[in-house]
Amino acid sequence: MNSRLGVQGGLLSVGIALLSACAEIPPAPVPLPVLRVSPQDEQVSQAIARHRQLAQQHRAAGDLAAAAAQWQILTVLAPRDETFRQELAATRAAIDQRARENLAAGMAALKGGDADRAADAMLRVLALDPGNADAAQALRDIEKKRMAKTQASRAARAGGTAVAANNGGPRAAGARAPATDAADAADAYSLEQPLEMFQAGDTAGGLRELRQFVAANPNDKAARNRIGTAVYDRGKELEAQGQREQALAMYDEAVALRGGAAPGWAPRIQALKKTLGK
Repeated sequence: MNSRLGVQGGLLSVGIALLSACAEIPPAPVPLPVLRVSPQDEQVSQAIARHRQLAQQHRAAGDLAAAAAQWQILTVLAPRDETFRQELAATRAAIDQRARENLAAGMAALKGGDADRAADAMLRVLALDPGNADAAQALRDIEKKRMAKTQASRAARAGGTAVAANNGGPRAAGARAPATDAADAADAYSLEQPLEMFQAGDTAGGLRELRQFVAANPNDKAARNRIGTAVYDRGKELEAQGQREQALAMYDEAVALRGGAAPGWAPRIQALKKTLGK
């Protein structure tokens, strides 16, 4: 009897010891899940890095309008990042301030009769703020005054030529030269102004007036080449900024305004279409 109790007691002691040992063994660690970044998230991260770099480059170069466009894209790519919204707000504030300063300087020059300085100031305004209606209207007014002055000069020269011809004067042989010079000057003004507006950033207004010029002068190949090249170069700038859809639209516009693609344009346009297709 005592022997059996002793055996049972020993087994009980062994069991207690085993339970104590098990209690001291730490539980096996649970493996953490492996976090995998989807291809889409990786593309977004790469796009954010690219547009941030472009924004900083444009800001360093003083092109605030282009920098603001990049910050705007970043606020869409990363809507929870407060830094991008702050950068966009600061850039827009700087654009507004500079635009107001240049607009005031242009208006002062216009009142002082300095049309060239006024036009330069208004072009700077449009480079900062392409939608500035005051600057665009001021440029149109300057252009109208220039055209009126050119037409008046043309009429005066034509009248002098007619008088000389009637009197048998020495200018009768070259009677058409002064009028031709005035007409060429008028054509130059009518082309230079929309080109300046377009290159300064007033894309919509500049394109509208360039289309009107081409419609009025469809056989002026030299002018159409200039217009097409300017629009094509703007497309290249947009493509370099990552705005591929807008770049393709600008390329198509350049081909239409020029009356056909210039040498070297077609491969670039086709490559961009292929990229967008993918």
